[in-house]
Amino acid sequence: MDTKQHLENALAKIRPIFEKAMERIDALKPGEKIPATKLADDLAKEVGMTGPALYPTLKFLFEGYPGVDVKRGAHGGIVKLDPNATVKVVDTTDK
Repeated sequence: MDTKQHLENALAKIRPIFEKAMERIDALKPGEKIPATKLADDLAKEVGMTGPALYPTLKFLFEGYPGVDVKRGAHGGIVKLDPNATVKVVDTTDK
């Protein structure tokens, strides 16, 4: 097996995990959230891994995910945004 085939095999393994994560995130209702670590734990169990081992890989999917806000910390998680909500813009420039 050459290196390009190895890469394709590795991507073929991670794609279904990303797709399952996307299904879970997309199923959230506006304002609902799921802790990213819980999502990683749940998916990891399905593929024979641990959540902490899978989490760094899932971060590539979480970052910039459309329609969600990823908050850090004890009260953080992946929060589904309300597509109908208005965004409040605050001017922070000095006047």
